[in-house]
Amino acid sequence: MNNDTPTMHTTRDTNLDLYRGATMMYIVGFIHVIGYWINPYKSNLLSLSLFVMPMIFYISGASYALSRPKPYGQYIIGRIKRIVIPLLVYIGIHTLYNTIKGEIAPQEMIQVASRFIYEIFTDQCPENGHLWYITPYFIIAMLLPLMHHLSLRINQYGAYALLLATMVGLYFYPNYVLCYGVSTFAGLYYMRNKPYKSIVTLLLFVAGMALWIAQGRVWNIQINKFPTTLMYLSYTSCMLIIFSQPLKWLCRQVARIGFIKYMLEQYARHGYVIYLFNINVITIMHYTYYVLCEKLAPDNTYILQPMCSLTVITIATLFLMVVVGKIIEPINNLTTRICSLIYHKTLSLFTPSHKC
Repeated sequence: MNNDTPTMHTTRDTNLDLYRGATMMYIVGFIHVIGYWINPYKSNLLSLSLFVMPMIFYISGASYALSRPKPYGQYIIGRIKRIVIPLLVYIGIHTLYNTIKGEIAPQEMIQVASRFIYEIFTDQCPENGHLWYITPYFIIAMLLPLMHHLSLRINQYGAYALLLATMVGLYFYPNYVLCYGVSTFAGLYYMRNKPYKSIVTLLLFVAGMALWIAQGRVWNIQINKFPTTLMYLSYTSCMLIIFSQPLKWLCRQVARIGFIKYMLEQYARHGYVIYLFNINVITIMHYTYYVLCEKLAPDNTYILQPMCSLTVITIATLFLMVVVGKIIEPINNLTTRICSLIYHKTLSLFTPSHKC
């Protein structure tokens, strides 16, 4: 074990909750709602705003590093409850909604839901493209205990060598797991960062961007995001290294305002559920807004101007997602209890009885 190994922390870091909440609000409010209008995906310059997703994985790594150690089997069950159960609830509600709309026949619901699950984990769901996140998130979550074990047993030079090998791998084989695995691994060092480590790492990422651009490859961040390339990893990592301290300071400052702190806490608590449902809610919000505008104020063109529409829909969506999170939470809890009951009942059928 190297000299940087810290004493295991088991207390919750409330600052991480603030960062998680702020990250989710940025994704929902800016990337998804505002992105509908300014379309940062097609502009090289505006695509520079798409740097935040690695922060989700970084926070996951940091949270794990601060958590109490658990047996791997118990950890896996916990991850299934936190990742798979809410996803199944989302798919069930999504399928039921489309059935009510008449797009799916009632007798086809199970078949459609099963196909939906398959498409999510094979990255084939264009109508729900935001769910690409599920597969790398689940895979990395399964590997996280091993990554943590490794992080405690390699020195700084081993960490640099591992990073360099990953960057080379991404250069030749762009994929989600390698890229976001780096962000998660970095999060494991949350409580043991050293300035010189950030400087050396920053130089590696700057070199990665320079190599990519020097070869005349496209540097649009959105294009490099699917699948994730060396350019995407290098750029987003540089942004997080350079702006991490200012962004942390900003989060702590705005959290002093009561209702903002409440919003950050709710987005931190329900972030995964909010991410699952936010595109559906945004679509409904756009439709509802324009229907209401046409009925209530057909002659008032101001409220239909992009800036006014954007402001109203963004604020309304941010608040509505908190409500959605609160509504879905008890449904997730009930589904978890039902699945747990089914699991234990099934297990008991195959467990030999010891009665005489």
